[in-house]
Amino acid sequence: QAWKDLKSGKKKIAIGPRSAVFAPVQDLGIIILDEEHDSSYKQIDPAPRYHARESAIVRAKMNNAVIIMGSATPSMQSLHMATKEKCRLLELKERHADAKLPKVEIIDLKQYKGKAMKGEFAVPLFMAMEEALENDEQIILLYNRRGYASYLQCEDCGHIPESPESSVSLTFHKQKNLLMDHYTGYSRRKDTECENCGSPNLKVQGSGTQNIEEQLEDLFPDSKTIRFDRDSTSRKGAHEKILKKFGDGEADILVGTQLVAKGLDFPNVTVVGVVNADTELAFPSFQATERMYQLLSQVSGRSGRGKKPGTVFLQTKQPDNPALIFAKNHNHRGFAKQEMGFRKPLNYPPYSRLIKFELKSTKGHEVNMAAHALKKSAERVVPNIPVLGPSPAAIPWVN
Repeated sequence: QAWKDLKSGKKKIAIGPRSAVFAPVQDLGIIILDEEHDSSYKQIDPAPRYHARESAIVRAKMNNAVIIMGSATPSMQSLHMATKEKCRLLELKERHADAKLPKVEIIDLKQYKGKAMKGEFAVPLFMAMEEALENDEQIILLYNRRGYASYLQCEDCGHIPESPESSVSLTFHKQKNLLMDHYTGYSRRKDTECENCGSPNLKVQGSGTQNIEEQLEDLFPDSKTIRFDRDSTSRKGAHEKILKKFGDGEADILVGTQLVAKGLDFPNVTVVGVVNADTELAFPSFQATERMYQLLSQVSGRSGRGKKPGTVFLQTKQPDNPALIFAKNHNHRGFAKQEMGFRKPLNYPPYSRLIKFELKSTKGHEVNMAAHALKKSAERVVPNIPVLGPSPAAIPWVN
């Protein structure tokens, strides 16, 4: 129905996710791409594979339309386009309604142990949360891991249960008492004994949003906590329901994954805490630092959006990481300059484009042989272009 209304000209504005870039809007005059840096604009599977940002630029050109790409943390590709004068950089120098940027504090977790920690929270963050709740202010906490804990581990032999359908460890979800593989959908009841040595001493290691929610209920029994992640928003309308509840002041603390970092506007939020800022760096990608910086900057922007000043706490074991320092100082220009400096000598994007060949087979040795053969062919066909790898995929096998 939406497609027909746009095609006929009955409706003139299309709002949607990445696929909206193909909406049959008549006499197209403008495309607005909000949060243009977001990785979800890229569709890898299933086909058609495309990047909505690149597609929007091409479509705007074909229709002689204007494209506006908005972001508080523009991607390296877009900034590079601006330096090449392929687009124009327009800057907003002030926050809406003259709101002040929040103060950002970096907490070195290596210095906080034992009594200096309240569950997953270092004392400075815990005290700031306590004060905010006493003043009837709200709190947003980011922890970019779903579930109750990262994994189970045998205390006797060290074995970590892995999924039989992929090469990842199983995540423990306490409420359902399940071990789950988030990549394939495989799940089973929590193991009662080690599948390797038979020991009953299985310990929960790490934590997830469910675990954080439980800790908050113990630490602040008089406060109401809501969890905002893929598990709590799987039902239709759940997103809206949770955010309305928080916006209406029916809850004091909103804890969630990266969903809480994007576009939320709650004037009564004065404290934002990132429980572990290092989770993004574990991803094997040359863009890992950029993604971490963007996530931290985005979530920092959720604090102090009203008249009350805001504070952001970044808990980390890498306090000297440049991305954290730049996020603390709200210095995107400085971060981009340094990041570009790292990428240029390696000829990584935006100074080049990468082509990724992914080989799949039910037999590992066949993939290995084919990958090496493909590398030799590529070097022969395009001798002037560097070929990286072959190397295992980030997740070596699934299903």
